[in-house]
Amino acid sequence: MAEELAIAALNEGDHLGWWNATFFVSEALRKRGLMHESLAAATQLAEDPVTAESKALHARVSTLTSLAHQGCGNLALAVTMAEIAVQDASSLPDEFGVEIDARNTLIAALADSDQLEVAWQECLIMAELLVSQPESTYAGQSYWAIGNVAFLLGRIDDGVRYHDLAARTLSPTNDLDLWARFNRASASLRLTAGVIEPQTLECIERAELASSIVGRSERDSVELSLTRAQWLVLTGQFVAATRPLTDIIEKKHLLATHMAAQAYFLLGEALSTQGMEQEAIENFKASEDLFLQSGAEDRASNARALIASIGG
Repeated sequence: MAEELAIAALNEGDHLGWWNATFFVSEALRKRGLMHESLAAATQLAEDPVTAESKALHARVSTLTSLAHQGCGNLALAVTMAEIAVQDASSLPDEFGVEIDARNTLIAALADSDQLEVAWQECLIMAELLVSQPESTYAGQSYWAIGNVAFLLGRIDDGVRYHDLAARTLSPTNDLDLWARFNRASASLRLTAGVIEPQTLECIERAELASSIVGRSERDSVELSLTRAQWLVLTGQFVAATRPLTDIIEKKHLLATHMAAQAYFLLGEALSTQGMEQEAIENFKASEDLFLQSGAEDRASNARALIASIGG
């Protein structure tokens, strides 16, 4: 529908209408998991004269471009574009929502690229901004982002606290799709931090239930399967995790590079515990290569260490 509006606006000479429709096209493509297509649309907007005329529009497009790069696994570019968005938005006192979106995006890109201490400093700035507008409609997603970084830093109490704040602010009634994505992300971050308590499984089950109701893209399905497989590995259910991880890797083209790397890493762990050392090494090597491609060097070194420990 948005694509048709963009074409119609262009045919009618309505350039601003084309701009707005193309922005929605890029967002819709990203939500459908079509990251490269989303990036192509966002790049069109970035090069358009309308974007250059407004810092607010430039910030929105830079944020959109950062999200698409992140979805493609281009983490260094995702950080750069989000930094540009924050720089533009923070100079606009009347654009609180634009700034919050930009900062959320920067925090996520920094966290995915293992720049966790820098991400935490951005989280503290975000928390200060939210103090000024505690009832903001953006609070839920912002608390979500802060909690993500806290978990990755091993600040478990902070992670639980901020994700609990997010859960109280976000509403499944208002946006069931967002609720599903939050619960999947919360479960994934809890698992990464080694939190394998019943609340983590509840997050996975809420995400699976909500996603089954609202429907999900094939990419969303694969990402949710990856979270469930991560739970299986961390709870010692290595045999049960092997088949779903193998299936996920067969669909790795649907995932961002760093997420595909995680699937290989988990499969390597599952195979190693079953005595399948050569197969485990092959998966750890694939994981290392993909983590390096995406710019996640710390996680690449973890894979390398496991290869060395096996003797590969």
